[in-house]
Amino acid sequence: MKKKISFKLFVTVLWRGICQVIQPVAKLFGYKGEGTLSRIIWRTFATCLTLVLLVFTVALVYAVANEVYREWIRPNTSECVYDTNHLSNHLVYQNFYYRNKGRIYDEARDKVVMDDVDWVVVSDDMDSLAVFSKNDKRGYLDRFSGEVVLPAVYSKAWVFSEGLAAVEKDNRLVFINRHGEVVIDNGLEVYWDEASYTFHGGYCIVESPVDGKSGLIDRQGNWSLQPEYDEIHHVKGLWRVMKDGMYGLFSEKLDTMFAVEYPNIRIWENFMEVRFPDHTARQFDLKGNILVDFVIDEVVDIYYETTEQRYNEAGEYMGEVMAVAKCQRYEVRGYDNDEYYGLIARNGKRITPPEYKSIEAIAEDLYLCKPQGIILNGKGEWVK
Repeated sequence: MKKKISFKLFVTVLWRGICQVIQPVAKLFGYKGEGTLSRIIWRTFATCLTLVLLVFTVALVYAVANEVYREWIRPNTSECVYDTNHLSNHLVYQNFYYRNKGRIYDEARDKVVMDDVDWVVVSDDMDSLAVFSKNDKRGYLDRFSGEVVLPAVYSKAWVFSEGLAAVEKDNRLVFINRHGEVVIDNGLEVYWDEASYTFHGGYCIVESPVDGKSGLIDRQGNWSLQPEYDEIHHVKGLWRVMKDGMYGLFSEKLDTMFAVEYPNIRIWENFMEVRFPDHTARQFDLKGNILVDFVIDEVVDIYYETTEQRYNEAGEYMGEVMAVAKCQRYEVRGYDNDEYYGLIARNGKRITPPEYKSIEAIAEDLYLCKPQGIILNGKGEWVK
């Protein structure tokens, strides 16, 4: 009759086995095992090692069981095991929840077109070719049929745009056509901070291999905008550039709308706001026509301390009574807390340009303006 092995028996046998192994090894180093203290030390060490082995065993069993459950059991028992991303009307990419891989599946034919796929990306303009990754290599497939048009041989690849796609080949950034033929090879390099290499209106943002500055190339690979900018962004069909901390703007056809001499240019849905060197701001439509000649983001009252004292019901002094100054303070906001303030009359007439970082009222019609540290009256005159 077989004896049932309990957890207690397992631990006891493991502990005794460790004791039997450790004692001969310890004797090689002069350990004699005589005396109560020696036995306590020996058994304590054996107990600690037993606990370490138990923790390691439990962790190993858990890891193996979790891997088996995640990879084999749960995907075959769960009702929802993947996210579905449609590549076309009937072709989908199924990204499995419990695996690092996905698959391309044809819903119309109920057939797996490609398995063990890392990811698939369709271009914003819904080009017929989608870029996919398999075994950390990139290629292109027809998103309607699932047929691999260009095999996964590239270390890096981006979506097709306007008939061209950027790929990394032999550690260089090149552009290929739909047949996989290299049509642009100017010795460019892949810069990992560039989100994507796509053409917009015939131009693509790339960086110079010499100094990493950004420029625009056309579909023949020629520089249409020289690589001399720190940043280039394509927003609402316009090219927003930054150089040495100053911003400029080009039209879709690279006509200069604003030279690179403005502290900031922000482009919104239907208009843009340009910050001028004198801290003023104006709004334009997306064609460059002026909409608002002088932008004011906020107007607030300014308070000053009077000579009248304030007390609570218990007669305790609570400070000076505050009063509202004659003029108001307006604000023109920039980026990164780069706000500037000016004085404005209550009838809406601007008294000073927005050239101060703070304005405080020190009397009914006197204002301390910083960082210049000057005092102005309600007419904007300097009070000495």
